[in-house]
Amino acid sequence: MTTTPPPPPPADPTATGPLTATDHRAFAFLGHLNSSLRQCLCTLARHGVALRRDAPERARVLLDTVRPWPLYKGGQFLFDLMEWEDLMVDGDPPPVMPAERIVAACTLPVQLIAATAAEEVPAVTKLVPGQRTTAALDLPLRLLATTARSTLLGAAQDITDLLGPRADPDDGAGYAVDPEPVADDADPELPPLEAGFYLYEDIALGALSVLGPLLADHAPTDPAPSA
Repeated sequence: MTTTPPPPPPADPTATGPLTATDHRAFAFLGHLNSSLRQCLCTLARHGVALRRDAPERARVLLDTVRPWPLYKGGQFLFDLMEWEDLMVDGDPPPVMPAERIVAACTLPVQLIAATAAEEVPAVTKLVPGQRTTAALDLPLRLLATTARSTLLGAAQDITDLLGPRADPDDGAGYAVDPEPVADDADPELPPLEAGFYLYEDIALGALSVLGPLLADHAPTDPAPSA
């Protein structure tokens, strides 16, 4: 009696084909990055849905504040251009990313932005060779730098005022940085994301909710200087 031999095991994909082992490892890293981005975006959107559900008035004020900002508009453009909505809603929902991980990933960029807004702009003479060119550009560049710095400081202060809940009227303070608790993996009350019109807004709300304490910690302590 003859028996049919079992089929051979599948070949190692790195052993054949035009791609090298380095290619496969690079794609493995990029795939992990893609999955992490999807997990982060979906988590922020779910926090945004929770904020709209639990504090609709606060969510409205937050969105009304950030909508005119170029950063918000640019984010909307990139969100649509890169088709991140398709990435987020394609397949089963990913697990919730811990808030601590999102904050840790954003700490260094926030620190760099805060440091840039607080530092004095270097002298134009160090950047532009030639005394006549320097003299011609000195005032416009200084005005532009001062305006940019004032905008950054003002935006940071606006976010701090919105995210920091008001202190008790009797304690004599203005705003107290007392962040609301953020849901984690074990929180069954974190709602699913809602695809469609609200998706980008929910990501923005979720980012303000999760990153609010980090932004408040780096808010300017002195008023923005006048030009």
